[in-house]
Amino acid sequence: MTRNLLDAFRQEHGFPEDVDQATLFEHFANFCVASKEYSDEFEVEDLHVAGGNDLQLDGFAIVVNGVLVNSTDEVDDLAQTNKYLDAEFVFVQAKSGADFSGADISNMFYGIRELFAESPKLPRNELLQAKERVARRLYSKSPLFRHGNPRLKMYYVTAGKWQDDQQLVARIANEVATLEELNIFKSPPLFEPVDARRLQQYFNRAQNALTKTITFGNRVTLPAMEGVREAYLGYLPAPEYVTMITDENGNLLRGLFYENVRDFQGNNPVNKEIEDTLRTVEKHAFVLLNNGVTIVSEDLGLTGDRFTLSGFQVVNGCQTSHVLFNNQDELTDTVLLPVKLVVAPAEDLKNQIIKATNRQTVVKTEELSALTDFQKLLELYYNAIPEQHRLYYERRSQQFRATPGLEKIRIVTISTQIRAFASMFLDRAHQASRYYGTLLKDIESRIFVDGHYPVAYYVSAYALFCIESLLRRKQLDNRYRPFKYHLLGILRMAVAGADMPSMTTNRFEKYCESLRDVLWADARCLEELRRACSVLDGLLAGNYDRDKAKDSTIQTQAKGRIQPEQATPADAQKDACG
Repeated sequence: MTRNLLDAFRQEHGFPEDVDQATLFEHFANFCVASKEYSDEFEVEDLHVAGGNDLQLDGFAIVVNGVLVNSTDEVDDLAQTNKYLDAEFVFVQAKSGADFSGADISNMFYGIRELFAESPKLPRNELLQAKERVARRLYSKSPLFRHGNPRLKMYYVTAGKWQDDQQLVARIANEVATLEELNIFKSPPLFEPVDARRLQQYFNRAQNALTKTITFGNRVTLPAMEGVREAYLGYLPAPEYVTMITDENGNLLRGLFYENVRDFQGNNPVNKEIEDTLRTVEKHAFVLLNNGVTIVSEDLGLTGDRFTLSGFQVVNGCQTSHVLFNNQDELTDTVLLPVKLVVAPAEDLKNQIIKATNRQTVVKTEELSALTDFQKLLELYYNAIPEQHRLYYERRSQQFRATPGLEKIRIVTISTQIRAFASMFLDRAHQASRYYGTLLKDIESRIFVDGHYPVAYYVSAYALFCIESLLRRKQLDNRYRPFKYHLLGILRMAVAGADMPSMTTNRFEKYCESLRDVLWADARCLEELRRACSVLDGLLAGNYDRDKAKDSTIQTQAKGRIQPEQATPADAQKDACG
């Protein structure tokens, strides 16, 4: 069964058939564990640190304030936006054999101690060095640790069966104690052995849509209305609501707020006021002082007062939800939260609900449109693309999670779209590795604009898909991975010309269509991407360090080196991009 799941994983994530099985198992283990700890979409390649000088570690995920981060810039952005840091380190060691080796487990612990050592002794590969820089940046901001030191979770994964061997259990306990003695992690660190059966459970859970069951006894049913299956008004005890918006590990399900017009704004005056209320006797009047939350659910199962929500989103109340989550210790069942629940609304009505409820806060009209009307337009455009070249625009979080056989790198999240479009058309490749909320704030008047042609958004995402696919198939060298966003801008200039027309003109639509035609002509796509890599080689002069990707002059320098060539028709070429 594990072999079958591994093959399904390979197909869904676009790995070639001849991929090394041990490496594929490492990616599979990383995906299963990270999906358990993190509910949003992520790139499985970003977790992989295995190779030479890997300190016996195969996967390393760093989650900060509920965001999977891969750069020091993202840590800085989250610290500035949220004014606090809450971090978690997740390590994976994967062995495709059937044994739980005490020596290998001890080596994993040794590698973690070495990674965090004040005076390291062993070399690290580039992937691990990049993660280490992020971890050390976190500790440099330790005064912002809201809930103490980062949590540490370790998963040792094999295809065998865990037998609760007492010698191994004792050995692991001793190793965990050595990490506690470092006094840099929240106590106690967690070690979990993952055998074939548990790994299968993790994978199956990652494939299923999110459902939650709540007790919603204090509600009234609203009269029947056109465009809505059913709707309710009421209130929930705050602890019950927090349970609904967290996973089994106590992590906030950030994907539930995907359709909010803004991410959590940190300790701004309004959020600080909500927090202060929860820390005083006035918290018992919370239900009168707060506007509450609006939940839209695709489906609802009802048994008495037990409501089972499927495919639901909190479309208004992102700020309140985060403040409640961050102040769980202050919550009792006497803290009540107003709740509006709408089941299976028509799409137009859903957009109106999002707009109307979010107008209660200071949100610009263009922001409301950005995540409603324009997003719907993009989704329709993506759906109209011929199947061979189709991508799947995820306007709602995890909406394609349960789609069998769908290649995951064909899914375009809103954050992926922002990074791709900004890199290809707005010369922001050097900022694409930042926290996407910060990037969006910087370019909000230049993206998702009424009058923009959807083909521009599609072509930037498709170009990124091609790069990712070719990297996985080893048709582009992996040293270009940190510079994939720079390749988008260089490719655009090389194929369509450096002088870009205004984005609201017909000329710009044709400009983007010329890019699309080259990307769809698969051999030509590979040729042009390799040419873009050659341009990048000349600019980098052998320096492929990840930090070099932050250089804001790369695009400007590339512009002077590129001589556009006439694109050729995209006829019967074999699809090099998958």
